[in-house]
Amino acid sequence: MSDIVATERVRVEYSLEELEDMEDSKAIIFSEMRRQIRNRIIEIYDNQYSIAKRVVSAFRDRKIINVMVVAKTQSGKTGSMYATIKYFLEEENIPVENIYIITGLSSREWKKQTKERLPNSISQDNVFHRNELAEFADKIKGKKNILIIMDEIQIASTDKQTIFKSFQRAEQSSKLTLYENDVKILEYSATPNGTIYDLERWGDASAKILADPGAGYVGSFDLYNQKRVRDCEELYTNDKSDTKKESEKRINDNIGKIKWDLEDNYPDTDQRYHLIRTRSGPAQAIIIANFKKIFGVKDYVYINYDQTSEIKDINNTLENKPEKHTFIFIKEMLRCAKTLSPKYIGICYERYTGEPDDSVIIQGFIGRLTGYKDNGVSICYTNIKSILKYEAYWNSNFEEDVGWKSMTTKRDRNGLLKEANTFNKMGISTDDSDEGSTTDEPVPRIEPTIEKCDSLEDAIKYYNANLKDKLREETGRNVRGPHKNKEKDFIDGFYHSTVRNIRKVWSFDEILRDPRCGANQGAGYVLRPCYKDTSDPKTLQWWVIHY
Repeated sequence: MSDIVATERVRVEYSLEELEDMEDSKAIIFSEMRRQIRNRIIEIYDNQYSIAKRVVSAFRDRKIINVMVVAKTQSGKTGSMYATIKYFLEEENIPVENIYIITGLSSREWKKQTKERLPNSISQDNVFHRNELAEFADKIKGKKNILIIMDEIQIASTDKQTIFKSFQRAEQSSKLTLYENDVKILEYSATPNGTIYDLERWGDASAKILADPGAGYVGSFDLYNQKRVRDCEELYTNDKSDTKKESEKRINDNIGKIKWDLEDNYPDTDQRYHLIRTRSGPAQAIIIANFKKIFGVKDYVYINYDQTSEIKDINNTLENKPEKHTFIFIKEMLRCAKTLSPKYIGICYERYTGEPDDSVIIQGFIGRLTGYKDNGVSICYTNIKSILKYEAYWNSNFEEDVGWKSMTTKRDRNGLLKEANTFNKMGISTDDSDEGSTTDEPVPRIEPTIEKCDSLEDAIKYYNANLKDKLREETGRNVRGPHKNKEKDFIDGFYHSTVRNIRKVWSFDEILRDPRCGANQGAGYVLRPCYKDTSDPKTLQWWVIHY
């Protein structure tokens, strides 16, 4: 690095031959773009061109490193990315091979969908999902004048996870190096969560753009106003506080509401696909059995859709009108990024959790039903409070605290927002070696949440209701939850746990002295059996500790 400290992005100078090579490459990509638009492989609308112009205009200010675009679900962010690439190439001297599209999603489906919609000159080698980000880091290491487009930035977004580590690996993780190398970062999400608060700390090195949808867009709040949204309820329970008879009646009543909605809105001549998100494990089979009991099997079709399903692309099914009403029970699939063919979709039912993650809800079924191709009759069972919060959040320009809940929306003990510690904090650092910490102020100690459960079963129930989906969304993988195989830890009448490499019977006070004991500040949790009185086995509690 030079002795002169850069205070803006340093422009790269090219020789005449390099500029001519650049123009030849641009000619090829512009030809590919014209062909894709002509053949309707991609359609770019006026609002998407408008967003792209705002992005390129923001980057004309060479102090700007990072631009965040917040775009509602299914509002056409791929189109605005496409238009942004087009304008960049038209207005800036940037090599085609220096444009990258990445995501924290671990999704081959996302990569396939993205590559299909982008010109081959870019998509062939420069599109990376989470499992490929080490390769991406190696490609950008030492490069100058690059544009990095980041999709679904709320995924795997903490400063301990893959995205941040990839920038560190590339030695492109501080404001100074980003300025020196003329790095431009463009972020997209409908639900930026805690990343938006870290971005604000970049000061004049960042910009935020709210991308208004185009004409004809139907959003989650529109569906709510059209009275096509209901609150989802539990379709399965192992709640031991209920008698078996009471539990069965409540579940049957909840499924009965779906039956009433289906029969009231979709006559026999209007057969539809009805998407039900289920729990994993044996719960899914029980849910399906309950549906068959309520609806019967003569007039309905039942299909499983998960990672082992014969269905590889659900749209190949959804695009064809079903002969009978068809329930598709979905496990671990269809979160953010996936576009669904909506024509024959009827009811979508989100999986119920006690304290839902607002981001997961907005990116879930309700997000998949939004867009420009609303069929006018689909109904979504989800969490209405999340929709109302999102509308208030949007209308406040994502500046007011609306009580948003997500993995990276952090609060102190008084409920006030605090630093999220996402990958966006790298923009406030001055040296790649400091791992993104600021030199202006110390990063406050962030305390975890401790859920104190009276039994292992309660701890498992808490994890399934509050953490399972969040951790999967944040990491892009399934995180193993608490399980009952704990016999090896039960010694002489007490449960033992290993903390800081010490295995013993732990007391409440000992755990509280360092509640972070082993809990990862990224997406993770620990389970700690501990005792109020280490001489009395009846004082056992199971603590689920997480951030």
